[in-house]
Amino acid sequence: MNNLAIATALATSPTTAFAELRERPRFWFPLLAVAISTAVMITWYYGVVDIEWLKEAIFSSNPDMQKMPPEARAAAMGFMGRKTMMLSGVIGAAMAIPFFFLVTALYFLLAAKITKMPFGLKHWFSLVCWTSLPILLNVAAAAVVMLLRDNDQISPGVLQPLSLNELVFHIPLGAKGQAFFDSLNIAGFLSWALSIIGVHAWSQRSWLFSAVVALIPGVLMYGIWAIFAFR
Repeated sequence: MNNLAIATALATSPTTAFAELRERPRFWFPLLAVAISTAVMITWYYGVVDIEWLKEAIFSSNPDMQKMPPEARAAAMGFMGRKTMMLSGVIGAAMAIPFFFLVTALYFLLAAKITKMPFGLKHWFSLVCWTSLPILLNVAAAAVVMLLRDNDQISPGVLQPLSLNELVFHIPLGAKGQAFFDSLNIAGFLSWALSIIGVHAWSQRSWLFSAVVALIPGVLMYGIWAIFAFR
């Protein structure tokens, strides 16, 4: 199967896709698709957003910034220019996405060693990259929202249109829990579901075993995040 066939199979017959990846693990296509599309959306967003409005929204929602002397606050706002925010966002995504995928793959490798699953790092990195493809749904939804916008005073939440915050909670920028619920989104839930199916297909063990192995990283990450987000 070629890369497009695997991507299609993940949506229509994921066990077939994981059977192919078990025999011939690969990862460049999903890794680059997710990283590049994310970078493009970040570039688009910071290229058109009303940057002065965005800076004011960010600073006004941050209590620490409100306590700063006027001169220091003005200097900080002056440093946060369009190009600076765009470059930091793109570089951050380009570095964070592969790093996060690698850390997750290392977790799966450790879990595989402990539970006697005969797969190496390349297999698990492949699984992590391919199960991240639902992120492209979020990117597509963000592109639609950007195209249909009424003005350029666009909240960063536009980059996460399928998040629980945008769909359900509508917590304003900077408020308690906003970043947390922005990060929980439909694409992430689909990725978790694909991870469970992938572990099940490769391990040939129970669905409970597969769910526990696949969900431990997300449960730990969001559990720790929730402690700090809502304290």
